[in-house]
Amino acid sequence: MAYFLQKNAREYVVLEKEGTAGAFFATQPVHRKLLSINKKYNYFTEEEFNWRHDWNSLLSDDPEMRFTRYTDELFPHADDIYRYFQDFSAHFGLNVRYNSAVTHISRNQDGEFLVATGQGDHYRCKVLLMGLGATQPMVPEEIEGIEHATGYEDQELDLELYKNKRVGILGGGNSAFETADYLSGVACYVHILANSPVKMAWDTHYAGHVRAINNNIFDMYQLKSMHAVLNPRLKKIEKLPDGVLQISHEYDYPEASPPGTLKLTREYDYIIRCTGWKYGVPSMFDAEIAPVMCEKGKYPAMTSSWESESTPDVYFIGAAMAGNDRQAATSFIHGFRYNIRTLSKVLEQKYEKSPYPSTQASPFKLDPFLDWMYTRFSTSAALFQLFGHLCDTVVISDDLQSVTRYEELPVQYARENLVNDDSHVLLFTLEFGFKKFGESSITFFGPSDPTDPSCAAFLHPVIRYYRGDEMQEFHFADSLLARWDRPHSSGGAVM
Repeated sequence: MAYFLQKNAREYVVLEKEGTAGAFFATQPVHRKLLSINKKYNYFTEEEFNWRHDWNSLLSDDPEMRFTRYTDELFPHADDIYRYFQDFSAHFGLNVRYNSAVTHISRNQDGEFLVATGQGDHYRCKVLLMGLGATQPMVPEEIEGIEHATGYEDQELDLELYKNKRVGILGGGNSAFETADYLSGVACYVHILANSPVKMAWDTHYAGHVRAINNNIFDMYQLKSMHAVLNPRLKKIEKLPDGVLQISHEYDYPEASPPGTLKLTREYDYIIRCTGWKYGVPSMFDAEIAPVMCEKGKYPAMTSSWESESTPDVYFIGAAMAGNDRQAATSFIHGFRYNIRTLSKVLEQKYEKSPYPSTQASPFKLDPFLDWMYTRFSTSAALFQLFGHLCDTVVISDDLQSVTRYEELPVQYARENLVNDDSHVLLFTLEFGFKKFGESSITFFGPSDPTDPSCAAFLHPVIRYYRGDEMQEFHFADSLLARWDRPHSSGGAVM
């Protein structure tokens, strides 16, 4: 966001509590392997297409500032992205005040925010952008004795400590499986204790669910190696006199005769809490302007333009934007970078009276329009990564003589602001269709029925037509390479 504000010649300052850019990645993830792919070789030459497979770079107009120049590793080391963020900030001369921890935010009678730091500095601003990242761990306080568990962020990495030890891991996401994978070669057994069924990224297409690179523990569980993935209802952790940690947990059997609950205990030498992060610190604010949080305080409650629902002129950027999108890639750099670019344009429109960028054509000509449409579907990285969340929007006049195109708007924002009774409005997205079939997506090994686009399961274009309350939708066939070129033979419209 600092890059876009600077590009637009806006007055801004970034207050960073640590001494360097990207300081989170100096220590996280603790096992130092990123899940964001760095796929450099993709056959097609369009720069925009290749952004689809570069999950780490920040957006800019300078091709030299691409993360792909930092490493050839498909899953990079976290040190590389930490170095990249520092270089990016320095290269563009971004206005960042380091070692400036914000301690208090209030609002004066003129509507300006007053921001105080622990260093004694004070700032005033009309618009507040909260890019805090992961601010504190999610701690399941409902578990009695949870304080006996070690946090993911604090775990010891010396494998000697875990030799022949019993390890329980709370959580069912990538941090839990990453930790289990790290310990599985030395611990006598590692048990992942998930509070809900584990979701696999290959099934959900959400990069935040468990990735194949972390799921070796499933193999070892099913191949009888003593390691396991379990789904108990954990009630209590008790530290016994000898230092061993004993858990009390339950399993329900509603189909048993009679139905009942099995109550068990199990002992571990170490219990590691890997239950995710929160993405906001409402306690920074005066109580009357504190942003409302949702999902047990994990995400802020936001409008379709990422503005706080409860505190006007406060916007959330970065991973916190995932509060509006738990389906696509918003939790990650390769997703939220496009949300941030869109938000920068929304802010220009709202606060600087600079209209959201659009392309207009009058009279409307079909062939150039189709060229644009197929090119966007075949190359756009934003629509590709934020499938079903960002859309290109086309507004056609009532007499069908003129057309206005807007790119990369949140779907809900487009519905709220552009759909009307006087125009024909088209929303263009890329979406998966697996959920229509009730089967695991990993069981699909070929193209969907090419004679029936409604059967498309893999990623494919969707066009929705709106006129007031009326809505119709059309699905294209899916494509293995996510290309729908004109002519189709140049890219491959189907698998």
